[in-house]
Amino acid sequence: MRIVVFAKHPGGGIRTYFSYVYGDKAQRNNAFSLVTPKSEALQAIVASRANVEVAAQSSDNSAMLLIALIKQVVRVRPELVHSHGFTAGLIAALPLWLLRIPHVITTHDVFMPGYFHGRFGKLKKWVMGRLFSLADMINPVGEDAASNFIDTFPGLDSRGSVKWIRNGVEADCFLVDSFRDLRNEAGIPSDALVLGFFGRFMAQKGFSLLVDAVDRLNRESSEKPVHVCCFGWGGFIREEQADIRSRGLESFFHFFPATDLMAEAIRGVDVVVMPSKWEACPLLPMEVMIAGRPLIASNCIGMKEVVADTPAMVFEVGSLDGLLEKIRLFAANRDSFQLESDRFRQEAALRFDVGQTSSKLVDLFNDVVDKPESNR
Repeated sequence: MRIVVFAKHPGGGIRTYFSYVYGDKAQRNNAFSLVTPKSEALQAIVASRANVEVAAQSSDNSAMLLIALIKQVVRVRPELVHSHGFTAGLIAALPLWLLRIPHVITTHDVFMPGYFHGRFGKLKKWVMGRLFSLADMINPVGEDAASNFIDTFPGLDSRGSVKWIRNGVEADCFLVDSFRDLRNEAGIPSDALVLGFFGRFMAQKGFSLLVDAVDRLNRESSEKPVHVCCFGWGGFIREEQADIRSRGLESFFHFFPATDLMAEAIRGVDVVVMPSKWEACPLLPMEVMIAGRPLIASNCIGMKEVVADTPAMVFEVGSLDGLLEKIRLFAANRDSFQLESDRFRQEAALRFDVGQTSSKLVDLFNDVVDKPESNR
């Protein structure tokens, strides 16, 4: 099947989705042509995928992107267009409907309270609902994200046009025993507790809450310092680093460049902390549990479905006291938490393997393409 892929913001989870899901063996009979803004990182990540090509790249201007998409679909007449993200799905919906090209929108975010507030909030919601209804299928990346979408646009669920498929990862890549000696690289004392933070420096990821926790812990006691190894990018990283310096905490935070060896980096810390405020269906907790490292995570939307029935230590989203409690609990019982994490690795690998995601996506594609045109 020829599939044109359309994305306006192909970073983070969307870029990883292209690699993990499209590159899975279940998709071997599908050929994907990407239409996106210019991105060297995206080209690099899909270069090893024989069935994925970057067909067209333009500026990130919505009009220019849409023109590039229309040119591509008119040229190759694909069996289906797969859009990623709210924005890409919305701007492509009407043109693809007019061209009678089957259209699946995979959503990678959720609508938070206040999204439709303001003077034109009701109009914005109505327009978005109408455009979403033109797509053949809305495909949230998790159950929480699907419930959130259906609560926001209940009419679409009544038409049977919302179907969630949970995100997944390449489990084999994280079933390694090697690790990065981050203590040695950063000069962290051997008796310190080393936390790991992996992700964008955006308000959504809750990094400032982790900074508050480290500040509190290191002020309370200097006997066993708490350090953080950060593997992140973009967003407000400069502002976060400036805040850390202003509070005299720079010796406790160590920033590392991006790495392709994520499993080894994850295994180089004592415990990974994810204080997110919201998620759609995050990949990082899956990767951490398969890699066999303990995890401290908030119970925010999207996160709570991934960490349910796992050894993860879960605290109330946004709660500094809750996060402090879990860090102290881990520090007092490191060996037992590590043993529990080791035992859970194989179960995590089976539960979160991308093969399940990819196979279900193939079925969804076939259902949409095989649907009679009169029902679209």
